Amino acid sequence: MSTLLGVVVSFGCRYLVNLTSFWLLDNRGVQTAWSLMSGLFCGLSMPIGFFPVWAQHVLWLTPFPAIMQVSLDTALERRGAVATFALLGAQVLWIVFLLALCVLVQRRAVRRLVVQGG
Repeated sequence: MSTLLGVVVSFGCRYLVNLTSFWLLDNRGVQTAWSLMSGLFCGLSMPIGFFPVWAQHVLWLTPFPAIMQVSLDTALERRGAVATFALLGAQVLWIVFLLALCVLVQRRAVRRLVVQGG
């Protein structure tokens, strides 16, 4: 269940990143920054537990751990049942927030669409 929720969180984040192409002529920079940050901060390159304590606290306030680290902690049973359900709840909250933000940004982007070129 946690892996499925992580996939939906990742989709919401990537959808927002790709929506930047409505305002930018070239969004490769945003996509590259997303690729680097998501790989590092979601627990793919290095588990969040290896970061300094202050950085761990900051990262747990972002959607990055909801993409992969929560699923890893759930699969490895690193936390108790209550903490695991709290992490799943946080993933659901990130999904609701990100998908609502995606809808708002897409509506605004479609209203202001300007086609480049001729």
